[in-house]
Amino acid sequence: MKTHSSKSAVLSACAILTLSAAFLTFLPVPTYATTGLSIQPLKVTHTLQAGESVSGVIEIRNAGDDAVNVETKVEDFIPLAGTYQIQFVGRAPGISTVRDWVTLDAPQSFVLAKGATKNVTYTIKTPANAEPGGHFGVAFFKASDLPKNGQQQIKVGTQVGMLMLVTIPGSHLEKGTILDFTGPLFVRRSPIDFTIKFENTGTVHFEPKGTITVTNMLGREIGSVPVGGQVVLPTGIKDLMASIRFDGVLVGRYKADLKMFDGEGNELTTDSIAFYAFPVGYAVAFLATIIVFFFAFKFLKKNVHISISRK
Repeated sequence: MKTHSSKSAVLSACAILTLSAAFLTFLPVPTYATTGLSIQPLKVTHTLQAGESVSGVIEIRNAGDDAVNVETKVEDFIPLAGTYQIQFVGRAPGISTVRDWVTLDAPQSFVLAKGATKNVTYTIKTPANAEPGGHFGVAFFKASDLPKNGQQQIKVGTQVGMLMLVTIPGSHLEKGTILDFTGPLFVRRSPIDFTIKFENTGTVHFEPKGTITVTNMLGREIGSVPVGGQVVLPTGIKDLMASIRFDGVLVGRYKADLKMFDGEGNELTTDSIAFYAFPVGYAVAFLATIIVFFFAFKFLKKNVHISISRK
């Protein structure tokens, strides 16, 4: 009797769980719309004389699932010395900055329909007393959901921004140093990846460029690869990447020489590292061949006898 009642209890529990799972399957599952913006370009760089102006267009697209409210603003930022980071700064009394120089041809708040695109014209006008050097700002566009069914608006969304890097000509300096130049110590084959940790020690932002030249044990150049493509802010640090590929087999010691140049092509700094190449696959195949010949020779020596008969 106990066994029968135990089986009945188990069957009843299974039935309840099955019905519960079926019931939960048909319950409505809440879905949440995504809110997002995309922006082009992500960065603009302008060199302006004091009192000069320039204009451009920012393309903003609603990549979310619904119409959104977009708020605009411009802020200043400075690089944090010796780091990869930037810091946004507030207004300083009596000092004119990028946020004061930039105007956006758009209201501070507007609605952007789902999938819609809006072009916003920006204008940067530098004052007559603008100080020479680098000046930095961001044009921000923040998207938030529109209120639905009489509900209050919830400020949840995404924010995108376009960097604005402005240089005022004058007494400024493009200068930098290589903090670290690294690559693999041992390689089996190409490509070979290098990382250059570069610090801008000058007073303006610029795009450092360079070349990595690889030579073999005999000092013969076997290949080179350009370095660059990223703007580094003054006092800031940036990791520059480069990868080089070779045809054929690499064996032995190699040297990679790095030269870095400023935006005008003047040499800034140099560095070099060494690495070693050992083709494991070829070495294993060679060793296997040697072993096969060794045992084959022993087998022939033991089992094959050559006799010469004399008449």
